[in-house]
Amino acid sequence: MAQIMKLGMEDLPTIYNISYPVGPNMPNVRDDVMLVQTLMKMANFIRYSNAIGPVESSRWITVDGYFGKQTKRMIEAFEVMIREKNLLIVSDGVFEPSSDDGYTGKGIIYKIIHLNRFAKQGSPYGNEYNQLPTNPETHPILRGSLAARGQRLARVVSL
Repeated sequence: MAQIMKLGMEDLPTIYNISYPVGPNMPNVRDDVMLVQTLMKMANFIRYSNAIGPVESSRWITVDGYFGKQTKRMIEAFEVMIREKNLLIVSDGVFEPSSDDGYTGKGIIYKIIHLNRFAKQGSPYGNEYNQLPTNPETHPILRGSLAARGQRLARVVSL
């Protein structure tokens, strides 16, 4: 289930995290896939083809919660973009849930953290990103999941 998670990185004190991996032959829980699709849409990056050049923008990804060909292509394009920026990632076509500190056991930042960062940067003043759980344009299933998890997080923090 998609959730809000305290992370504590300077530019990302909280992130939107998935509960199960998203990618080929993974559980692909619907609201986790929706979260990845929504963040990709917000990040607004371009998929390129060697023969043609720019062929597809993540801005136009269908947010339906189903892992299909378009989502697979955009995950691969995101990995290429991250590598071109000389950031380390595991290029396996899979988004995995982040640990509490944001790093894999090998000290590499999880892709979902990078995706959150690019989605926040792609959002004017971070507003669209910050308002994801309450924005009426967010898919209702994802909005409900994030709101429910956000309320539980708020109760834990206030105790």
